[in-house]
Amino acid sequence: MIDWPQFLKAYGLTIFTWTLLPTLLALPNYSIPAAIAGALFLLFYSYAGHVFAHSISTVFPLNYINMHVSIHHDHLITVPRWLNLIIEAIVDFLCFYVLILIQSALGIHWISTSAILGAGFLYVFIHIFDFSLFGNEQHKEHHEKTFCNYDPEFFDTLFETRCSPDTPYRDLSGESFHALCAFVIAFALKYRYKLE
Repeated sequence: MIDWPQFLKAYGLTIFTWTLLPTLLALPNYSIPAAIAGALFLLFYSYAGHVFAHSISTVFPLNYINMHVSIHHDHLITVPRWLNLIIEAIVDFLCFYVLILIQSALGIHWISTSAILGAGFLYVFIHIFDFSLFGNEQHKEHHEKTFCNYDPEFFDTLFETRCSPDTPYRDLSGESFHALCAFVIAFALKYRYKLE
């Protein structure tokens, strides 16, 4: 059962920030409703993509092909830690960049390119800095149990994929700094390269 007051206290600022920043990136090329819809899609995509990456990697050869699982999780392929982090950052970012490629191939641009880049940078920053370099208990549990704590934690709460659902909700407001950094880079790229 979701404790809504605690849910909003722990996650509200993060959800607001992670929706507002990609929405601002999409303006003025997209309408406000379209920009918000794209931002919400990117939020959900970060969760669903992680769930999908694990669900398809339960059998050979997908467990080797999926570098997130073969290198980062199961260590089926052993590489030095620094190389592991670089590969993980590239793989994480490419999971978002593929949305740009799909939109280009289909000729349908319903999510802002700069918003996608911002979401990709955010995913990389949080995963590399908060989870891989400094670590936290939720991500440690994710590595131990694999099929829970996919993150963002508010989606784990909504979809009941928290490893320890009885623990208090983690205040995610500290991750807003990562969002600010990620989207500043995306804003700079937007204006430097005239992206949508």
